[in-house]
Amino acid sequence: MHYLRSVVFDAVVVIWTLFLSPTLPFLRLFNASSAQVRAVSQLWANGIVFLLKYVVGLDYREQGRQNIPNGPCIIACNHQSLWETVALSAIFPEASIVAKKELIDLPIVGWYLYKYPMILLDRSAGRQALRQMIDEAKRAVGEGRKVLIFPQGTRQAVGEPVTFHTAGIAALYSSLDIPVVPTAHNSGLFWGKKTLMIHSGKITVSYLPLIPPGLDRKEFQSKVEQAIVDEAGRLLKATGAT
Repeated sequence: MHYLRSVVFDAVVVIWTLFLSPTLPFLRLFNASSAQVRAVSQLWANGIVFLLKYVVGLDYREQGRQNIPNGPCIIACNHQSLWETVALSAIFPEASIVAKKELIDLPIVGWYLYKYPMILLDRSAGRQALRQMIDEAKRAVGEGRKVLIFPQGTRQAVGEPVTFHTAGIAALYSSLDIPVVPTAHNSGLFWGKKTLMIHSGKITVSYLPLIPPGLDRKEFQSKVEQAIVDEAGRLLKATGAT
């Protein structure tokens, strides 16, 4: 049954994406603003979340929502599956997500990512990439938006050792002077790293107490990493996965 639901979900996602794709030439022709592009993107993302719930039977719940400030902040989240890349963009519709630059090569979706605008990181460009990331993040914060980053850099399956690429999150923390909300979830239990098979259930997303700006870089890195690792482990234990 899970396999059949997953196949149906994949097929409907393609149909949903094609249904919205005619908006692309109109948005380009009329030089749509980033707010207009985000509106269409949010419609797409919320549609995916809807399909996950009603086709696959995969829903989510949030814990610690009171820890999210009203204004700009950095949301630092663990990365286990494709779920959080879509669901968190729906949960935080104004957030600018740090993503790898290669994603702009995707048909249709890539243009929307570029115009959203996401913070697209060229991981081969070293310090130049960090400077560009900081500049784009400052622009997002200046617009009153949040910044969402996955400090692991790539998806890591449940049970794999958790490793962080700390240069990006540390650079943002040092440069933006805004709080960081460590965030953890257990999406990998329902949607694996290297599979299209999706299981029904309820993902838990947990927002932890914020880390204020102004800490020493090493102290900050230790706090944010430990908070994410500990909470991710707690969520796995709560579901009996460990």
